[in-house]
Amino acid sequence: MFRNILFALCTLAVMTSCKSKMEQVEHVDSYGYTERFTRDRETLAREGLLQKYDEEGRLVEEAQYANDTLDGTRVLYHEKGDTQVVETYVEGRFEGPFRAFYETGELEIAGQYADNKMTGFWKRYYKNGQLMEKVSFRDNIENGPFVEYYENGNLKAEGTYLDGDNEHGILKLYDEAGALMRTMECQRGVCRTISGTPTTEE
Repeated sequence: MFRNILFALCTLAVMTSCKSKMEQVEHVDSYGYTERFTRDRETLAREGLLQKYDEEGRLVEEAQYANDTLDGTRVLYHEKGDTQVVETYVEGRFEGPFRAFYETGELEIAGQYADNKMTGFWKRYYKNGQLMEKVSFRDNIENGPFVEYYENGNLKAEGTYLDGDNEHGILKLYDEAGALMRTMECQRGVCRTISGTPTTEE
């Protein structure tokens, strides 16, 4: 019994000591936003949840910090309060899923970060939920296959990017009914029609 009481007192002492190291802060930044967060009294490092409000008192951002560095989920909000962006950090670097939303709440962009770089397939959607485009990224730039769709769901274009927004290889373009209009051969963004109706730029 005595041992349990002693343990409880020691635990309380440690918790009190930890709490005393931290302080709640509220201040207005240079852009007029009010920030509320917890920080270490000695190092002034932000720890845990930070909330940011505009001049009208609307929540515009929530973010997790560790040792004054973004670490965890960061959420940005539209003016009306709906989620605008959800992103993830590890020790201040982008890592993990990224999501962006229209003001009306529908998903607009979905992708993935690895070691602070856009990687894998990123997708963009129309407000009706239809996929608009799907693009492969490597090292923060377009690299690899892509497809684009009309809002009605029919295929619009398909090809490959090389070292950025440069079509490379075979590019196929379709009309809104889904019929193939022309096929082009591209070299780092310079394309020529090899079948179908040539473009005015050629």
